Amino acid sequence: MSLDFSKEALPLYVQLKTIIKNRILDGTYAYGDQIPSESEFERQHNISRITVRRAISDLEKEGYVIRSRGKGTHVIYNHNLPEQFNRIRSFTDEMKHFNMKAGTSFLEVGLVIPPKEVQIAFDLEPDEKAFCLKRVRTGNGKPIVYFENYFPTYLDLPIDDTLYKNSVYTVLNEKGIMQPVRAIENFKARNADEDIAKKLCVAKGDATLIRTRYGYNRENELIEYTIAHYRGDIYSFSVELTE
Repeated sequence: MSLDFSKEALPLYVQLKTIIKNRILDGTYAYGDQIPSESEFERQHNISRITVRRAISDLEKEGYVIRSRGKGTHVIYNHNLPEQFNRIRSFTDEMKHFNMKAGTSFLEVGLVIPPKEVQIAFDLEPDEKAFCLKRVRTGNGKPIVYFENYFPTYLDLPIDDTLYKNSVYTVLNEKGIMQPVRAIENFKARNADEDIAKKLCVAKGDATLIRTRYGYNRENELIEYTIAHYRGDIYSFSVELTE
């Protein structure tokens, strides 16, 4: 779509904003994607940098994109996003729901002495181990979240890293354990330390959103404790509240 430079036409920044917005809505620019740079839009449409910046600024105010210094502008709009709190989803299912391809760029599995908060949650002795699965999950090839999934050892989950490249809930269900049917989730913001920054391909000190999940089975037993570190620049949560 080209811009209309006639006197009767809408302001150029409004036209450009509409073009970009339509590309977001039709999936050309998918959730998490980096859109073209300001200079690229300048060249494509033969317009000024000020015009481009005003269009993108308006899109940011309307919640379609987010700009990060040195990282470009990414799409954060997804009309399905509020639905993710309607039921328990795996990351793989979440990405399918958002029309994104889930992947895994880092994976580590084993039995470990877990952090104190996990010991307390599972009522473990100080020297008692838990099953631990650490992964960096990606959406369309971009690192989005670093997971640390903990499960009690009595579940007897296989220590085989080839099984966990996709949904861990699929493994649970296939083993007859069944995924959690109820979850309590807590959220807090934190700046990325050096390790998290490296895993998520962000700068040390960048904002992350930490999501902690307590997952319970049908007998109301805690079978999952998950700590998830989400990139703050390309991931957000929405909740709709009613009376």
